[in-house]
Amino acid sequence: MRLGWFGLSMLALCVVGAAAASAQEGDRLLEFSFIPTKRAQIAIWIEDAEGNFLETVALTSSVALRGVGNRPGALQMNSGFRWPYGRREGILPVWAHRRASAPGASLFPMVIFQNRRSEGFASRTSVDASPDSYFCLSFDQDTTTREALDAVTCASVFNSDKGRFVRSADAASGYAEPFMDDSGTESMRQLGTGSLYPPRRDVEGGGPFDHADVAEFVSAAREVMPNIDAVTMATPAGDVARTVQLIAPSEWEDGEYTAWIEVNVEGDYNGVFNDQTFPTPISENWDFWAQTYGYPYRGQPSVVYAVPFTLAPTVAEHSTGSPVGYGELHGGSGNVLTMDSSITDDPADAPGSGADRLRRGEADVRFKVLVLATNICNEPDPPKICGQRCSEDSQCGMGFVCQEGTCLGPCDFDAEPGDIADFSVDNHPDSKWSHVVGKLRFTVPASTRPLRQYKVLSRKILENSVVTEEAHGVELTSTGKPIQGDGLHIPVDSECSGGAGSEILCAPYVANDEGVCENGFDNDGDGDCLDPGDVIEVDTAFDAHETQYEVAITAIDLCQKQSDTASDEIETTPIDFTTVPPCFVATAAYGSPLADEIWALRRFRDRYLMTNPAGRAFVDAYYSVGPYAAKLIAEHPWLRTTTRLLLTPLVSLARHSTAKNTNESPSEPR
Repeated sequence: MRLGWFGLSMLALCVVGAAAASAQEGDRLLEFSFIPTKRAQIAIWIEDAEGNFLETVALTSSVALRGVGNRPGALQMNSGFRWPYGRREGILPVWAHRRASAPGASLFPMVIFQNRRSEGFASRTSVDASPDSYFCLSFDQDTTTREALDAVTCASVFNSDKGRFVRSADAASGYAEPFMDDSGTESMRQLGTGSLYPPRRDVEGGGPFDHADVAEFVSAAREVMPNIDAVTMATPAGDVARTVQLIAPSEWEDGEYTAWIEVNVEGDYNGVFNDQTFPTPISENWDFWAQTYGYPYRGQPSVVYAVPFTLAPTVAEHSTGSPVGYGELHGGSGNVLTMDSSITDDPADAPGSGADRLRRGEADVRFKVLVLATNICNEPDPPKICGQRCSEDSQCGMGFVCQEGTCLGPCDFDAEPGDIADFSVDNHPDSKWSHVVGKLRFTVPASTRPLRQYKVLSRKILENSVVTEEAHGVELTSTGKPIQGDGLHIPVDSECSGGAGSEILCAPYVANDEGVCENGFDNDGDGDCLDPGDVIEVDTAFDAHETQYEVAITAIDLCQKQSDTASDEIETTPIDFTTVPPCFVATAAYGSPLADEIWALRRFRDRYLMTNPAGRAFVDAYYSVGPYAAKLIAEHPWLRTTTRLLLTPLVSLARHSTAKNTNESPSEPR
């Protein structure tokens, strides 16, 4: 355990969300609470009483870090699990337009394919692509439904075209994308140089096939939106309460404001917005990949909630259970469209869909704003309760605490969470998991005030690394394989209380010798599940094998006071190749066991090689040496490119040989 460079520099920047430091005396502290559905992309921001955009509070990582709104590929291109192409300008359009229209704001530079005649022709994994540690092509033409693709794991590192910026010369020459309107009429829409959304910030560039612009993605995003690192948060775990805090800037005067939250989920279909009403566009302007891989992502558009609140020296809650409207499907404007029957709001029969992307909590609340003054009792006109005597038998009432026999506001006294002890991150004991999963362990610290969250950040230990993000949890595919899931959620005491015998969230996480929380129950009856000294264990996922990471953790309480940071390092293990499917070499070369080329080779194997003795002998020999060759290829990107070139004639032969028995064309995709 140690506090390294990572803990010292990055946590000072990122650990408390949009604020750069703990709350100080006289600050106004805002707390935003909600329960998102799975894979929800979210933006939270503040506007003043006149509707002027003031500040982004939080932005999920797919938008802020992975560049989903501003990446190569036509806007209507299909989607899928970790699909690397296609701009999703309708992902959070209300936030995007309002941020860009604020005084002094500017657009981000738009990203397009590095070397394509238009945005309708997706990149192949060849000489304009470099290894991608996050995105992959995991598509099988026979299983291109959302349900199938969202359960696919990436077999090995995939090579993606990171793109380049649109230049003035590109715009002047008419660089365009195909676009099909609601009537099915297609046109080529010219692209400008600016985008409402940031480019990817999880890549450094400098690869042998990357455009020079890739090295500028990070600085370009930070130049346009200087607080982007601080507001980026992981996609929250589904159906788990999430809290985000903000220290209101000192220049914000007491008065009326509005908190906004916009939520979207790709492929959230209903009777109005679905893969039939908004199907995959098909024409000569869309290549093989765009037409037959992935699924039509255009389900219901973004849904928007708004909560007016008063910034004042008080403790007050404001909330709503109903959205104010929804965004435009393709993101052409930032208009908030009036809620109507086209948006689903049926938590019983369609949970997590439409308006229920924010799930109903207590009293049917979906979005809540808590306003806390950090020193209420020192305000010029403090509440009458301030300074009154109190005891265990005579408490102060809602919004105030009894501190050393005196009623005070919850943030009126100095107190920080205790140190996080015994923090460690170790390899998962199962060798089939340890290349992507680590086991995080620490002791619950003491805290005078309720803990609000554990902030866990992860960084690859690489020279000139630019990627620091919230740690990820583990998700299991339908076949039981571990993959990197949404943000890591570690419960705090308030999420686990409920009295003796109450079912709680903490059973999978807690290990102690006293039986407290054993089997999901508060066995000691104190109303608390996670007591100081209890040990928390939880799995966390990484995106690359044989890679060293530093992981840091900080506890944050109700008033944004932080514990000291603890950190540890871990190196993920090599892939256990006993889990690689039979097309070892081809899988390593193409980056996915479900690549179309591999399916062609498999069909050739089954229909021709396995039907005769010579063919079967060849397959047996291949199975003997294939895993070793696959490991070598997977470790060297240049070998993957070379192997794909060498396999091209065989793939072409396999396609032609088997095409007469399939619905696919024998021709090679563009």
